[in-house]
Amino acid sequence: MRALSLRVLAPLPVTALAALTLAACASSSRPAAAPCTPAGLRVTAGYTQGAGQHAIYGLRFTNVSGTACTLQGHPGVSLVTAGNSGGRPIGSPRPLLMPGQDPGVTTVTLAPGQHALALLGIAETVAFTGLTCSPVAAHWLKVYPPRASRAVYVPVTVITCSSPPDQILEISPVYPDS
Repeated sequence: MRALSLRVLAPLPVTALAALTLAACASSSRPAAAPCTPAGLRVTAGYTQGAGQHAIYGLRFTNVSGTACTLQGHPGVSLVTAGNSGGRPIGSPRPLLMPGQDPGVTTVTLAPGQHALALLGIAETVAFTGLTCSPVAAHWLKVYPPRASRAVYVPVTVITCSSPPDQILEISPVYPDS
């Protein structure tokens, strides 16, 4: 059996190190995923539970584009009278931040087909006992994905109060759907 010469073996660690360095540079030079756009997302709302005179919904953001994208922060939400730009707001158009549900703002990267969630609390009419409340059935939710300037409309049916100053919505930041 013939022994390998040190001259043959010595360049191997240098070659391996060079290959690893090139691989690391190639992977770190990939561009970061762009923010998700409304056109690249499917947004749905599903009732999850009731809590403290609020109905809690999970807003699910699904990446339906062909490339990875990111979501960061709180979605903009309001209940509206129609599922288009002509729908008027029901209650205050600015939601409160959901207390105790804010783990801090993180960036969620969604590969095609992956989901992110945000929790949405909608005040039920019982929350306004003793106050002026004009109950109304709302059938549409206007959702602005975080950092987006265009909204999507999501069907939902809830009974809540309709006065413009009424704070009827609370929202959490988006987080990864496990």
